[in-house]
Amino acid sequence: MRNILIIGATSAIAEATARRWAATGARFYLVGRNIERLATIACDLEIRSGQPVVQESLDLDRIGQHSALLERVYQALGNLDVALIAHGILPDQPACQQSAAAALAAIHTNALSVISLATLLANDFEAQGRGTLIAISSVAGDRGRQSNYVYGAAKGMVTLFLQGLRNRLSCKGVQVITVKPGFVDTPMTAAF
Repeated sequence: MRNILIIGATSAIAEATARRWAATGARFYLVGRNIERLATIACDLEIRSGQPVVQESLDLDRIGQHSALLERVYQALGNLDVALIAHGILPDQPACQQSAAAALAAIHTNALSVISLATLLANDFEAQGRGTLIAISSVAGDRGRQSNYVYGAAKGMVTLFLQGLRNRLSCKGVQVITVKPGFVDTPMTAAF
């Protein structure tokens, strides 16, 4: 039985992935913004996995709370086998073009908070000599596009950071996986 942390558990990609893991009897700790949606997903996963699911609502932009979050995860599960970082936002590109504060807020959510969590999880996995760290990036980070370059810049930062982590941890028993989907029909992209 694997112990799995999903950060951004209410995202469509995270939920679909969790359902596959639930079929193997995995135990979960779910983190997301929308507590009602989180509770619905947790209930579904408990039925599918036959295991209790711990859930927590947290503003992941508050980087200072990341260490305490992981302490609660370890208290609940004992250890971690897999961590999936799937949170993020699709910012309003025209608003980001007009406001440095909006651009920086989007980069904070989509890159800096991910890097914070990935750093902490990577160090924990390295110390235990095993683990799988997965983070959602995007092909939008492969080159700057006029329509979404703020989002793309953040995702490019995540991709490069994970490349470095993967190189650092490859001989330490820790697997680092970057998921770079193209356009996916999810609630986040419904306006397109």
